[in-house]
Amino acid sequence: MTTSASVVQRPVRRRLPWVLMLLATVLTLGTVAFIWLVAVPVGPLVCAAVDPPTSNCFLSHRQGSALVMTVIVIAVYLLALVPALLRRARGVLVVGVVLLASAPFVSYAVVAWAPGFAMA
Repeated sequence: MTTSASVVQRPVRRRLPWVLMLLATVLTLGTVAFIWLVAVPVGPLVCAAVDPPTSNCFLSHRQGSALVMTVIVIAVYLLALVPALLRRARGVLVVGVVLLASAPFVSYAVVAWAPGFAMA
């Protein structure tokens, strides 16, 4: 009976990294789309009425911040996925999925409200 219980557990263990990898991929693609389709065009909800306006109110400055956040999100994705594909560390994948789940919230705040820089 012990043998059959371990056989039942085995497929679940093998399938878990693939589910986490798929979740990490979806979160990464969703975050990158969210950055470029929502955070860059919309930006902060309200800009201060000062002259000159703050730099986060310029679309070009939000694009620079968006580029940096996109690189960071993709780096977190690769740092989580490569060890999982090499079957090294499952814990790294779990941490990566948690970080990627919080990435849309952090990236919107950084892109919309950070001063950013203009891309040449």
